[in-house]
Amino acid sequence: MIGAAVIVVLAGLLIVWIAIRGWQGRLSRNFFAGVRTPSTMRSDDAFRIANKTAAPFSLAAGLLFIVSGAVTAVAPHHTASVALPAGVVIAAIVAVAGGVKGVRAARAAP
Repeated sequence: MIGAAVIVVLAGLLIVWIAIRGWQGRLSRNFFAGVRTPSTMRSDDAFRIANKTAAPFSLAAGLLFIVSGAVTAVAPHHTASVALPAGVVIAAIVAVAGGVKGVRAARAAP
């Protein structure tokens, strides 16, 4: 479980970094990171708006990854086997909610 915990913590750190860049408006339009749908990829402004809107959710998802990975690393096996998947699923739900909100903001933008 330690290996999985380390991977989840590292993924969480990457998500937090991307969220901060998006919040600051410094995440360039790309095909690898951020909210990427046809409506957000139509322009640099749409991409920036979507990722700035989704950033708080992305940040929360990244922090959930980090916490669930850390708990998994130090908790007894029976607790870790619940903490890791639960944290990842909850983080995914939060991230998707942020993506939906970001897409709506991009669509509303001129």
